[in-house]
Amino acid sequence: MKKYHLLDHKWQKIGFAIFVFGIALFLIFLLNSVFTFQPTQIEGLVENYKLRLFNSMLVPSALLSFFLAIAFALMALSQEKQEDERIVETRHQVLPRIVILYIIVLAIRFIALSFVQRLAASLSYAYVTHITGMFTGVTAFIGYYVLFFKLSLWKQNRELNDEE
Repeated sequence: MKKYHLLDHKWQKIGFAIFVFGIALFLIFLLNSVFTFQPTQIEGLVENYKLRLFNSMLVPSALLSFFLAIAFALMALSQEKQEDERIVETRHQVLPRIVILYIIVLAIRFIALSFVQRLAASLSYAYVTHITGMFTGVTAFIGYYVLFFKLSLWKQNRELNDEE
């Protein structure tokens, strides 16, 4: 059986740095597009503003998704400072929980989108699709794994410290 090895712990730090950089870049683009955006037509001003603002957010959202995917992958595939059997077992326990959570999130998105499609305007449907897509993509799945894994380790370490 071929054994796969995780990346060194330094890659986890690099992943976290990329995560922070991606969030900062997204916020800069967000502030730039919100504060420099000027609607050009008076007629249909609100809908025109919403549509153009939504379109101006596509590039920052794509950049954020790109940086988050790289960051989460590096964090998920790198070792902890002291990798032991307890941490390996935690990795194996977290993965099935994330798969179940991901299926639940996909089901909720499907139900929500079916209601929004029937009840709301097409622009609102596009907003909801775009926003919920960020929580159901592969990047989100890896992010959920990293979050649950780190929370599980934190909880276990806290319990071990309380016992001592």
